[in-house]
Amino acid sequence: SRPRSRKTTKQKKKKLKEGGALLNRVIFLDIDGVLAPFGGDDPPIPGSDANFAPFPAAALRRLAAIVEEADAAIVLSSSWRASDAAKAVILERFRAFGPPLSDALRGETGKAHAPRQWEIASWLRLHKPAAWVALDDENLVDGPENRRYRDLFRDRALLVDSSLGLQDAHVAAAISLLQCSDR
Repeated sequence: SRPRSRKTTKQKKKKLKEGGALLNRVIFLDIDGVLAPFGGDDPPIPGSDANFAPFPAAALRRLAAIVEEADAAIVLSSSWRASDAAKAVILERFRAFGPPLSDALRGETGKAHAPRQWEIASWLRLHKPAAWVALDDENLVDGPENRRYRDLFRDRALLVDSSLGLQDAHVAAAISLLQCSDR
């Protein structure tokens, strides 16, 4: 039998993620300010015993529309990823919502805390999805800490107003970016 080429094995590894699912289109999702708008209230600290900030139904419907229309997976880039309790809350709420959110969460950027832009860039280097978008209330393009990967993020990071959360304009923009195969 013919030995496998090294390139083929590497390409397959780059496309695989938890559960062996292919991640061709990815949404990097922040929670606070995106799914859980601040609305003037201090958000609870992820991982604490306090109640976690609610996810308004409209925000969940908007996220579901992006996932469904673009056939995308969600990779958690939020600080909530560092807490097992917070991740359990997210999974519970996505399951309660049902498809397509119930099975859309496929991974996280990692547990180390670096500037969010760097964490996402590191994940992208390893997995190389065909298309991606970042939904965040943190600016991932401007500022000195974002200089390193600014060009990569310039047209892929959608800035969400943390007092409003995910809006219809973000849905349309995210779907457009995810349906484009150019990185």
